[in-house]
Amino acid sequence: MVRRRRAFTAAYRRLQRQRRWLVELERRLDPPTDAGVPRPSGAQGQRQVKAFLAELQHHAGSHPQDAPVVAHISATLAHRWPRLFACYTWPERYRTNNALETFFGRLRTRQRQTTGHKTTHDFLLRYGEWAVFVDPRESFAQVLVRLQQFTQEEFDLEYARFRQVQHRLQLLYRFRHHPRQCLAALEQAWADALLNKS
Repeated sequence: MVRRRRAFTAAYRRLQRQRRWLVELERRLDPPTDAGVPRPSGAQGQRQVKAFLAELQHHAGSHPQDAPVVAHISATLAHRWPRLFACYTWPERYRTNNALETFFGRLRTRQRQTTGHKTTHDFLLRYGEWAVFVDPRESFAQVLVRLQQFTQEEFDLEYARFRQVQHRLQLLYRFRHHPRQCLAALEQAWADALLNKS
């Protein structure tokens, strides 16, 4: 039995080494939170991950059997790099898919409890990304501090975008439920536009 296992020793050690790389990457991307130690900034996280990737590239130069794995890790991180460190700037953003899915599950449950409807599809279509801003656990003071991070111009731009989406959804709703009235209103708007143009 021992003799049969010896043939797999090199492959097993290589897999252990590659697993340690992933564990180290995970530690650098999501460092443990120690009491009194502030979380690293996005720039610090980027520097740490870049340094580790440089170490892997150097290792791959002298170990060709590990080069495909290093290339895959580097390509995966390069593909996600622009959005990879956003959660450092905004600590309230969810760092993992599991945490994000848990948040959306709670959001849907809360909406079902509020409205009594079985489905939350219409709610998510109507409010979509803006529903994320609502957190019933926040106090008024916390909401005020969060809102003071933005200027009036930024708020106005986002509110205009929100109103534009709402207008489109209202038009779709009216067309679906009252098509004749909606078409008559559109024809009247078209006639008014032609009259004003001439």
